[in-house]
Amino acid sequence: MDALQLSTLDYLKKVADRLGYVLNPNEKGLYRIVKYMAENKVKFGRYFCPCKQHYPVDQSADPVCPCPTFEDEIALNGHCECHIFFNAAAAENIRNSEGLLSTVTCPG
Repeated sequence: MDALQLSTLDYLKKVADRLGYVLNPNEKGLYRIVKYMAENKVKFGRYFCPCKQHYPVDQSADPVCPCPTFEDEIALNGHCECHIFFNAAAAENIRNSEGLLSTVTCPG
């Protein structure tokens, strides 16, 4: 992981800690999304959500992470759509099984 990706991961950890969530315990899945977010930060100066963005990015319409709906998604599913932020119970379930993460399709 390069310095920008580490910085992105640190940003996500701070968001999770501040709001009482945890990051995806599956590092492979998390790092994949972190990579795309770091690329967005370099290209556009913001952490556009790689799972909800247009291709190419539409800076006037695409959400920045954390997106406006992520807390509702966590309340409903235990995790946000991108599988970055989890509540504690859902994260524990992931630690005990790999099933959910095999369904992650974000990004590309």
